[in-house]
Amino acid sequence: MNQYIPMLAKETKAPFSSKDWIFEIKWDGIRAISYIYDNFSIRSRNQKELKNNFPELKELKNLTRNVVLDGEIIVMKGGKVDFQTILKRIQLVSNQEIEDMAHKFPVTYMVFDILEKEKEPLLHIPLIDRKIILKETVKEGKHIVISEYIEEKGEIYYNAVLKNGLEGLMAKKRQSIYEPGVISSNWLKIKEIKSCDCIICGYTIGKGNRKDTFGALILAVFDKDELVNIGKVGTGFTQIDLKKLRKLFTSLETREKTIKNFVNSEEIIWLKPQLVCQIKYQSVTDTHKLRAPRYQGLRIDKLPKECTLEQILM
Repeated sequence: MNQYIPMLAKETKAPFSSKDWIFEIKWDGIRAISYIYDNFSIRSRNQKELKNNFPELKELKNLTRNVVLDGEIIVMKGGKVDFQTILKRIQLVSNQEIEDMAHKFPVTYMVFDILEKEKEPLLHIPLIDRKIILKETVKEGKHIVISEYIEEKGEIYYNAVLKNGLEGLMAKKRQSIYEPGVISSNWLKIKEIKSCDCIICGYTIGKGNRKDTFGALILAVFDKDELVNIGKVGTGFTQIDLKKLRKLFTSLETREKTIKNFVNSEEIIWLKPQLVCQIKYQSVTDTHKLRAPRYQGLRIDKLPKECTLEQILM
């Protein structure tokens, strides 16, 4: 069975309309490729097995067969996508906790592409034709939904999506092929709220009610092969976040300066660059530092090498 790496999208500044593009909702969840063969598997971007974390998605086996699908796993709460809950669910290891969360906060798998059928790759078939094959091949269920799209009218759809409290749109060229592992200009992310994936490279010493945890996280991304600092974040943490992160840091501490050209006036405990987190922010300074950053959660489904400077240069 072939193993696939997801095709990735570039970011763009503003919505647009074009007869050469289709537009669908950008779901704020966990990207997952599912393999519905005798050996059933659902894998994240970094090949983490997810089927045990989301047992309700075994429903896929009753809705299709002998295919490979691409989509986003989301949690809906109060009529809106709840990113924090999906992050909690992906980190659970206790069977009892997984069952409890599956009952309280069930996920939906928004399927938007089909990569293989009957062991025949479909990567070089135009997207618009893959969409037709997907509809013909997969039935919807309680937890499985085929992502709808509209053609041409991206600006109108974007405004409607934002009014409904969603993150933004994905714009995709109708005739685009599927490019595994490529950050392609044939797929574009259009969103109002800015976010990026960062590597946690260190932390400052906590004071006051944070003296037992930490003050702020030192954030970095890759510019080619070099780690560059894009600021620090000290807000957005729950008490559980603070304690959990501090515990994780223990095994990652290093005496070496993780970011070579970093200049600091306060004491920093450096960490091996292994943990990825998502940060939401207002804007970026001329020196590539995040303005008004806020911690959103760990992304154990992503690799540090995926955290690139390109994310914030739009």
